[in-house]
Amino acid sequence: MRFFLPLFCLLALATPVVAADEQAPANTRMQQAVEEFKIETRNLGLRADGPRKAKNSPKPRFNGRLFHNFRNDFLDAVPHEVSQSGAGKSLLRRNQFGFNLTGPVIIPKLYQSNRRTFFSISYEGVREHIGRSTLRTLPTVPERSGDFSHVVDLAGAPLPIYDPASTRLNPGFDPTQAVSTENLQYFRDPFPNNVIPQNRLDPVAQRALAYYPTPNTNVGPFFQNNYFVVSPQPNTANGVIARVDHTLLDRHRFNFNLSISNGFAGAAKYFDTVADSSSPDRTFQSRRASLDYVFTLSAQSVNTLTVDAQTDGSQDASGQSDFASQVGVTGAGSDVFPVFSLGAYLPMGNANPTSKNTRNNFIYTDAFATRIHKHNLRATAQFAQSQVNTFVPTYPGGAFTFSPSITSLPGINNTGLAFASFVLGAADSAQVSLVPSPSYFRKHRLLFSGRDQYDIRPGLTVAIAGTLQVFNPRTEKFDRQSTVDPSLINPANGLPGALTFAGQNGTGRAFQPTITRLDPSASLAWSPGGNTSRTLRLGYSRSYSPVPVYSVQFGTQGFNGYDTFTSPNVQLEPAVTLSGGVPALHALPDLRPTAANDTHADFVNQTSAIPTTQSASITFETKIPGSVILTSAVYASNGKNLLVSSTTANLDAIPPSALVYRDQLNDLNFRRSLSPYPQYLGLNLYASYPAGRYRRQAAYLRLEKRTSSGLSINAYYEYGKQFDDYSGPYGRQDEFNRHNEWSQTVGVAIQHLSLSYVYELPIGANKPFMAYTDWRHVLVDGWSFSGVSTISGGDPLYLHPQFNNTGGVLPVVNVNVVPGVDPHVPNQGPELWYNPAAFDQPADFTMGNAARTHNDIRLPGSQIHDLSVNKRFSLAAERTLEFSASGFNFTNHANWNDPDNVIGPASAPNLNAGRIIGSRGGRVVQLGLRLSF
Repeated sequence: MRFFLPLFCLLALATPVVAADEQAPANTRMQQAVEEFKIETRNLGLRADGPRKAKNSPKPRFNGRLFHNFRNDFLDAVPHEVSQSGAGKSLLRRNQFGFNLTGPVIIPKLYQSNRRTFFSISYEGVREHIGRSTLRTLPTVPERSGDFSHVVDLAGAPLPIYDPASTRLNPGFDPTQAVSTENLQYFRDPFPNNVIPQNRLDPVAQRALAYYPTPNTNVGPFFQNNYFVVSPQPNTANGVIARVDHTLLDRHRFNFNLSISNGFAGAAKYFDTVADSSSPDRTFQSRRASLDYVFTLSAQSVNTLTVDAQTDGSQDASGQSDFASQVGVTGAGSDVFPVFSLGAYLPMGNANPTSKNTRNNFIYTDAFATRIHKHNLRATAQFAQSQVNTFVPTYPGGAFTFSPSITSLPGINNTGLAFASFVLGAADSAQVSLVPSPSYFRKHRLLFSGRDQYDIRPGLTVAIAGTLQVFNPRTEKFDRQSTVDPSLINPANGLPGALTFAGQNGTGRAFQPTITRLDPSASLAWSPGGNTSRTLRLGYSRSYSPVPVYSVQFGTQGFNGYDTFTSPNVQLEPAVTLSGGVPALHALPDLRPTAANDTHADFVNQTSAIPTTQSASITFETKIPGSVILTSAVYASNGKNLLVSSTTANLDAIPPSALVYRDQLNDLNFRRSLSPYPQYLGLNLYASYPAGRYRRQAAYLRLEKRTSSGLSINAYYEYGKQFDDYSGPYGRQDEFNRHNEWSQTVGVAIQHLSLSYVYELPIGANKPFMAYTDWRHVLVDGWSFSGVSTISGGDPLYLHPQFNNTGGVLPVVNVNVVPGVDPHVPNQGPELWYNPAAFDQPADFTMGNAARTHNDIRLPGSQIHDLSVNKRFSLAAERTLEFSASGFNFTNHANWNDPDNVIGPASAPNLNAGRIIGSRGGRVVQLGLRLSF
């Protein structure tokens, strides 16, 4: 980077000096203003060439402020979600405080800044405890001891629990017909009275339940939503920002910036034991320093050199220890509490209980700006280095997944229960993470950009720009990286797909190529007739983004291990039993090409495809009477190669045509034989695979009233639609026909309205009303209020079938549309938001025919109205005290929750489908005090 500054300086020296009479009038006025500013600051003694400071001149002046914002739940309304669950209070304690001080740098007897060196320092601290409410489902007390006699399905009918030990072949099974209650492939007996005998209960599961809470409410329906908790979430933060500006002569200026922050982010616990499944508590720290050197070569040319260094670190800690022996899970190799996934019930244990991450960034930038005739030119060169040091053992104590399959009647939906499988200790799958050492990832980027803004004539400006970016791939300090390479033959089965390692057998240090891309952009601004009260703007841009370096140890198998155990047939036998523990684990490092076999193997994309987005806009801005600016615009954007995860892009997908094999697909080995890479259970992409697309078209209208008569208003309304083939919580149904996945984007509303305003009341000194000059002016001066209101339409409705009986071929199944049934209801409300009869559960081993999202039904919208009242007290000529009282959601408006989106079969419909349970929101009041001097 040391070469950039001389290069730009030589360019500036080679730039011809233009005579004043050849300049555009606007440029002449700018030069005159600059010279006038120099004269005024020189006369005030603010410049080095100004008059010397007299001995009796005023002392250096310092400016600053002190502030404190205060929230407490005794000022607030009880949140709606809390009161609806029977509680009468929700914790909120927040203190936000700090100060700012600016002025000249003076060190007595050592350094007088001579008005060349100035500083600014700010501190802000936060001390917060806020209640987070949770409504979840837990097993009832009888269920914990194996009594499921009261358990019902979503239709309210008894849910049978079957004994896996009684499984036997049905000699009369007809393989030419689908499995049904009349044509069972396997017989299995229900537990008598739906009660599991005590001697069949797994001892590990029983010991784990000692750390699990019991239900405390009954929101329902049918024993659902029976656990409500308002848990405190602590948050402590301290941050300091400091800046020093120093002018060396008239053309050289240095700016030094420093920021330091430390904090603790606690998690709102679901329950207060080591089995809690909330996120671990986290400590964090951040440090950043930057130095700017600004060199003013001439009135038209400036060069800025910047060196920026930043480090951010965090550490998670669950505080767990010595629980392997207490719970009794053997073979996992760690003492942290295991993770138990229990179907629809609240899980136990958390992932990443002890992780540590540090991210370092070093950025060197040189920017040169100049004006030549009617051209405003800017050139930038930048080099950025990134370091990510990460240690993330995801499941050191093991993770165990339970489903209804092992306690169901094989092949029959709506039988069995995941928690019943848990109390038997029969897990569908298990995984243990072996992470002996951190990963030290490295990546860097080189950027060159140029921009030319050409003032063709008054009222007509064109700008073109281009940014050339060079993205280097991720490497690891010790070459501890790996990926599945489809071009290699796996020795275990002779099929494509084997593990390859960085820096070995002719493989380079990185798996991805160096990528070079040019980001172009162009814009035009035209004021017809040179009248700046009306301006038309056109804009276009295309940009590319690199694959980020995540703070996880993705792509390190062989150096790290993720041993996985899967049931050969989830309906017939478990992968492991809790009391039996997990089998022997791999020894590491394991640098064989087969080291990732029988796991979900990490797949690093080795192509040059990276996320690409384009946007274009047309904007018209006009001034209308009343100091109002009206802006209208239409814009469109689209993207391709957007990064998705393995829940969306399945590179090991089995074609949907395989669904004809029906119940054979429940056999793991048979199903794997149909996949492209049968040696693996799947390919893990970790949000790094470029396979997503989106398109957005929108129009907006903005009305901005600039401050006049004490009032300013900004109103914004947008209407637009966005479509994609990847969004949503469930993923794609059909990996082989992605055009069928094109539907409205989850989480994006069609309409959005926002209004912000500030109004200084017309009372007090120099105001039309109550312009008192006696003691009363203290009461009436300085009143103002401000507010922000936002109203958004709902997201698109997305539905989910209750069962996915496709033998693991389809990771997600869409619902079916019932022909001729209107999905709308006459009066949308909590009792019924949509018509569930318009949708149906697809038949076993079939795909749903509905889109991922419903294009015509939206989820409930939301609205929030915030208001703040301020009173300013003048304490002296340059000293004020300001008091504020803010009400967030001051109308105490309740926004409805989303309706139940689970669609069951006609034989056992979800009676709660389409209904809304509860609402959320509540007024929060904040009081603030700020002293400015």
